[in-house]
Amino acid sequence: MAQAIPLALTAASAAMQIGGGLSAASAQAKSLRGEATQLDAMAGTERATSQRSAAEQHRQARLLQSRALAVAASSGGGVSDPTVVNLLSKLSGEGAYRAATALYEGEESARSKEMQAEAKRTEAKNVKKAALFSAAGTALGAASSMYTRFGGGGAPSADKKPAPTHTPGAWYVGI
Repeated sequence: MAQAIPLALTAASAAMQIGGGLSAASAQAKSLRGEATQLDAMAGTERATSQRSAAEQHRQARLLQSRALAVAASSGGGVSDPTVVNLLSKLSGEGAYRAATALYEGEESARSKEMQAEAKRTEAKNVKKAALFSAAGTALGAASSMYTRFGGGGAPSADKKPAPTHTPGAWYVGI
């Protein structure tokens, strides 16, 4: 009975350590998955923002072309004049370039956020795996400790007498 209490306390301590470690790992994994979800949402926002920016670049280019046409017409130049056509073409090309750049930058930013999100999800999985290994190590350590203290792996306690040792050949010497 005297050994039952320390044995129970050792087992309970190990169970609490295992439970606490698994609970903490679960909470950390949940937090990491939450961060991944936020990063995915931010990636979507980046894409949407870049699309809106590209549309604005196209609109600005059309406004500049319209202004160039108005100035050309007020100065007496025709729409088919080579200088006017060249200017309108350059304005259109610049608008397309700026729109494409806005889309590219938004897509790159979104991909970066998605990669970060995937890294968070992987980290969450690794945290849970590490907690399981730690729990197994704690359980094995507690089992080893209990065996050593209570199961015969250590020094005999005061109330147990050591088994008599038999020296070979001692039975016939000095009888």
